[in-house]
Amino acid sequence: MDQTPAERLAAHAAPYVARLPRTRAPLPLREPAAPPTESRLQALWVSRGRPTDLALPDGTPVEILDPGRWNRAPGPDFRGALIAVGGALRRGDVELHLRPADWDMHGHAGDPAYAGLILHVAWFPGPPAKTLPPAVPTLVLRPFAERQGPLDFAALALPDSPAEAEALPRPCHLRLRDDPAALDALLRAAGHYRLHAKTQRLAQALQTQSPARTLHENLFAALGYRRNAEPMRRLARELPLDRLLPLTPLRRFALLAGHAGLLHPTRDRALWDLWWQTGLPPPLQPYDWDLRALRPQNHPRRRLAGAAPLLDRLDSLLHAPLDTLAKTLVEDSRALCVPLGLKGTPIGANRAHGILLNLIVPCRLALGTLDPERLGDLPGEDLSQPMRQAWHHLTASLRALPKDGLRQQGLLQIHADFCSNPSLTCATCPLATGT
Repeated sequence: MDQTPAERLAAHAAPYVARLPRTRAPLPLREPAAPPTESRLQALWVSRGRPTDLALPDGTPVEILDPGRWNRAPGPDFRGALIAVGGALRRGDVELHLRPADWDMHGHAGDPAYAGLILHVAWFPGPPAKTLPPAVPTLVLRPFAERQGPLDFAALALPDSPAEAEALPRPCHLRLRDDPAALDALLRAAGHYRLHAKTQRLAQALQTQSPARTLHENLFAALGYRRNAEPMRRLARELPLDRLLPLTPLRRFALLAGHAGLLHPTRDRALWDLWWQTGLPPPLQPYDWDLRALRPQNHPRRRLAGAAPLLDRLDSLLHAPLDTLAKTLVEDSRALCVPLGLKGTPIGANRAHGILLNLIVPCRLALGTLDPERLGDLPGEDLSQPMRQAWHHLTASLRALPKDGLRQQGLLQIHADFCSNPSLTCATCPLATGT
């Protein structure tokens, strides 16, 4: 009997499923009785529970691709780290303190051992160090860690000897470095697994609602950018398509933004009036938007401005050519830029590619309108920190990163299941042992 598209997709993912760890224990979380010591802060820096979505005080994003070798001798705390500041890669040393001004107190200025410093890390915010070289930024961890819940610093492991602190090549790299075919097969299987999981979730939704409604809810969630995904999904449910489609895109935006509490009665008077003319009362419960340290291009109001014109095209998204669909999303999202006085593009190319890979492709697979054998031709998106970190672990390099969507999806899945799994270490990782 011929296999269905879903069964063929699951078959492609099977080699990856066989490698998955059986447990994924969460980090122990509880409020620490006292502030962390510097050694415990260093342990957090190399742990898989290190905060993510980091940024400098001015909003510049910081990606930690490799925390470096834990230096137990005099000098910087970590040697040979690899980070990206505002997208620019830097390799060098990292020094950690409890407070920014501790750099001055410890007398590091002028010490040649710190000449290779690329990042200064502090736990608490506070006055900046006066003697820190101007080219070295300071990253404050606590605000980002608090988003993940209180940390149990006592549960973080410290090395027993300087030798244990030295970072060796990752065991997965040692196992795969002479077998590029095995590495490629791993990436493809992981990519099929990730897309299969997304397809299964959408298939459940499609059993009870139309493809257009499924796309509507999940499109809004995808535009919520992690922290605001659920409020955006709620908005799509409270303002369904049959309520929005009869309106012009501008009135549609006014209704969405007004209902979501994103309009000001004075600054946005014209839009406010359009909202009230719809006759829809405000929601009974306010929307819980998380706008802390949010980049302007990810603000939910801007995302809604890009989504409003796209609602007329939901059905066509299921049939448009995949190689041009992301570009079409970008161009169509600009329809309200002039009326709203927006600069740039509300939905950028990277987010559009994410919508293609995470929503439209799985939806087509669930509907049986896309052959799983074509997934190797999927366009890629901009390389993210998890992709680059997983590739660096597997290859000890940032060269020749995969550019196609399937292998990029595989890197994301490997990062989630192995590289950021707190129940695993490199010594126990199935990718290293081959089990």
